[in-house]
Amino acid sequence: MSLVKRLTQLNLSVMASSMLLVFSLTSILLWFVVRDRQAETAETNLAQLAHNVVPMLVFNDVETASKELELVGVNKDVLFISLRDTKGEVFSEYAKPSFVKSSALYQQVGIESVREYEGVRMRLYYPVSIKGKFEGDLIMVLDLTGMMYWYLQLVLMLALLIAALFTGSAFLLSRVQRQALMPLISLSELAQRVSHEHNFQLRANVIRDDEIGILTRSFNELLKRVDISQAELRQQLEQEQAQGQQLKQMVRTDPLTKLPNRVALNQLLKEITCEACNPKPLSCLMFIDLDNFKFVNDNYGHDAGDETLIEVGKRISAIIRSDDLLCRLGGDEFALLLPSIESTENAEKLAARIVTIINQPIVVKETVMPIGISIGLAYTPLDADAPMELLNCADDAMYAAKRAGKNNFQVFSKQAPV
Repeated sequence: MSLVKRLTQLNLSVMASSMLLVFSLTSILLWFVVRDRQAETAETNLAQLAHNVVPMLVFNDVETASKELELVGVNKDVLFISLRDTKGEVFSEYAKPSFVKSSALYQQVGIESVREYEGVRMRLYYPVSIKGKFEGDLIMVLDLTGMMYWYLQLVLMLALLIAALFTGSAFLLSRVQRQALMPLISLSELAQRVSHEHNFQLRANVIRDDEIGILTRSFNELLKRVDISQAELRQQLEQEQAQGQQLKQMVRTDPLTKLPNRVALNQLLKEITCEACNPKPLSCLMFIDLDNFKFVNDNYGHDAGDETLIEVGKRISAIIRSDDLLCRLGGDEFALLLPSIESTENAEKLAARIVTIINQPIVVKETVMPIGISIGLAYTPLDADAPMELLNCADDAMYAAKRAGKNNFQVFSKQAPV
């Protein structure tokens, strides 16, 4: 249930309780006012009747007294009228008291007016006197049913009026509360949107400078701080990722030639020789070693040796495919992995081209470096199925090229002498 509905229900409950209490108290008060007003009117009529019948009571004129009582008794609300003398004996009366016992009706004659209520009937006792001398009393019983019907109609009309006012007030209250709480509703919707979209750049509009306005400003300030923290965190993560990428690249890269190193080679070897690869593609590993490289370092310096290694890497990289992997293993040793070839002839043609381009003069500091190249070729899955076995096979083939006079390539053969 929304806050607007909850507050509306609470307010309507309080308003309904208040209206019901006011209605009940008003109805009770109205009943007593109407009843007392009826009694006052009846007592006025009795006072006039007492003034009229006192001579008849004095001169013992029963017939005229009965006519006077009958004139008052024609009122539909009058059930009974009785005129008594000072001894309490009935002098004249209108109708018979069949609705109540005589003993309860004819009480002791009093010199003061008395008003009694019994259900929907009212009994009045009024003294009859002349020049201060008490001569008897009048008893009148009234039926309040008609007055009660009129009272109930009045109460019903009042109830309908209050119900109409309550309905209208409830509608207006709902509209007013929704309008008053609209900033809070908007703030709640914004919070849900921020939670769903994770967009901390959203802001709420400050509509009024009240408590909700203060809450809105505080919420906007919180979003601002979270947005700044998120931006700083993203920047930090990007820097750490960049550093991690650089570190990862450094771990996999030879710092001199910028070629991949043994770590990168081992990873790719594991991929092409994995047991899950079925069928395994034909791949070739070339183990490359420079001839006379120690002579270059000893006679021309390590700087010249480094320049020579860089140039060798550039020349080989220029003639291989983008999927092929040329690595520097360390010193003057390189490895070239061809992950997928159509035939062994293609790999051997590439090895011959490598020998040819390396035999072209490599000039460092205006001096031709007297180096050659020996290459050993091994194939997977023909020669080996495991990374180290394949590397050993290629290494054996490279030494076979050294024994064959250097500056050439040899293919691994299991029958070749070790």
